[in-house]
Amino acid sequence: MTRAISMRDLQKMSAGAIQALPHAVAIKNGTATVGVLLPVHSASKEYLRKVLADIDAAAARRSPEENEAIDRLLAERGAE
Repeated sequence: MTRAISMRDLQKMSAGAIQALPHAVAIKNGTATVGVLLPVHSASKEYLRKVLADIDAAAARRSPEENEAIDRLLAERGAE
């Protein structure tokens, strides 16, 4: 199973090859991870609803301190 691809390999990949990946794959430049390649697969509306509900439930369980830490990290990366 592919765990990572190089920048050079990424340049050679077709859209079909990317969509055929079974999961997200790290993109490496040497030993540094520079990104994540996430193939987009079709999903049912029911599955998407479940994923969004899981995200909402996890967000509701975060403490104020965790939310502040997330806000700081996003601010450091230029998010508004």
